[in-house]
Amino acid sequence: MTKRDALPDPNETPEDVATLYSWANLHGAKYRDFSASRAQTREKARQRVEQAMEEERLKARQDAEAVRIAEATRVAEQRNRAAELAAEQAARLAAQGTARQAALEAAQELARQQAAQKDAQRAAQQAAQQAAQQAALEAAQQAAQQAHAAQLAAQPAEAAPHAPQQTAWRIPRFDRPTPPETPSYPPPASPAPNVPLREESYTPTRSPWISPDARESGGRPAWLTPEPVESTSEPVLPPAPDETLQESRDRLVSRWYALQSAFEGSVPPAQAVPVPVPARPPVLAVFSLAGGVGKTSIVATLGRALSARGERVLLVDSAPYGLMPFFFGARDQRPGLLRTFSPPIASGDAAIQMITLDPEALGPETAVQEALTAEISKHARGLGRVIVDLATASGATTRRVMRLAPQVLVPLVPDLNSVISVSSIDAFFDHNGGASGKPSLPHYVLNQFDPSLPLHLDVREVLREQLGDRLLPFALRRSPAVSEALAEGMTVMDYAPNSAVAEDFASLAGWVKSLSAPAGTGFRGVRWSER
Repeated sequence: MTKRDALPDPNETPEDVATLYSWANLHGAKYRDFSASRAQTREKARQRVEQAMEEERLKARQDAEAVRIAEATRVAEQRNRAAELAAEQAARLAAQGTARQAALEAAQELARQQAAQKDAQRAAQQAAQQAAQQAALEAAQQAAQQAHAAQLAAQPAEAAPHAPQQTAWRIPRFDRPTPPETPSYPPPASPAPNVPLREESYTPTRSPWISPDARESGGRPAWLTPEPVESTSEPVLPPAPDETLQESRDRLVSRWYALQSAFEGSVPPAQAVPVPVPARPPVLAVFSLAGGVGKTSIVATLGRALSARGERVLLVDSAPYGLMPFFFGARDQRPGLLRTFSPPIASGDAAIQMITLDPEALGPETAVQEALTAEISKHARGLGRVIVDLATASGATTRRVMRLAPQVLVPLVPDLNSVISVSSIDAFFDHNGGASGKPSLPHYVLNQFDPSLPLHLDVREVLREQLGDRLLPFALRRSPAVSEALAEGMTVMDYAPNSAVAEDFASLAGWVKSLSAPAGTGFRGVRWSER
């Protein structure tokens, strides 16, 4: 057997340079062919992917176009339906308007006919009245003429020289009818209707043609004989008891002040100055369920804004060691002491009185004579308004102050806690009413409000939906001037009077004045005097 050599491995690297070169060319061609094939495969895969994506985009575009066309068709149908409904409603309204116009015209025509009938009836009545009056005047004239002729015929012969004298009866003229109220002739036997004849208002003059002897006039008709005139004068009252001149003067002077000058001279006597009775000042309580909402600064700044309007205000701090005195330049806290803070002399503003009370030191809440409200009322005499800074989340102090029937103001900061706590605050004040027992729901104001923050705007809209008109239409804007003013020992009304937050507090003071006017001193029945 012929010995065969082992076949060389085609993948083994040859040692000869020429063979190595040929081997490299061979394997390089294989690699190039493989790379080209792989590139073609990748290109075909990419083309298939792009084609699929293009088909998806085309399909999505077609779907969107179909949706748009369907939406446009639906909108067009809705518009057509709305136009048809509007046309039907317009036609119905036109028909109703035509019917209403026809009914109105018919009613107007009926009213005109009724008015014409009334005018015709009124004219007929007037004509009948005029005819009746004319007939009555003619009948009266004829009767007067007959009476006059009969009177002349019955006169004795010796009375003839007296014929020119005036008779007791006058014959009326036709061109000037005598008014029916005061006739100068006797009424006829059958007077015409609607012609009132008042015989009692006529007093006949004694005729010179009638003899005073009753026997001579016995043959005359009764209506020619004058009836005796009865006296219609009122009975004379008995004379009043005599009153002296001095008593009459005293009675007049004691009743009417202005008559004193007629009896006692031009200078009236001096009068005692009446003591004015001050009215009860209104109370505003500022409440908060949590700290940090600016309650004390609102009370102090609101009192300062009201004093700038001339109100005499009493600020009450129910926290024993609060910061309220420091808003007015104080350097210490004096609980239980009434303090007066005066503005600069040239300002012309009213002074502010302040007191800090400790409710726990004034007895329990259940006492018959409530000491806290009595203390507030005692110090509020003669002042115009009271503003109470209620201790934070103190239900007992709030219930005690509610006996004064105050208006309640609750400041809120624009956050989620305020939105949640509103219902709890309303429930508390609904359960704990004022002095009359009626629920007194508070008003709310947003403090530290920043209109540039979306959260603050959203919280304000939510609170408007919850509270309605009880949320004040303005807010106290956020400003670092409030804290800086406290550090300087003053309110922001004095520290930055031209700032936006000072304008907000001025609006709050105007709202408080519109809510309740300050108490004033009433004078009733007091005259002015000349100095």
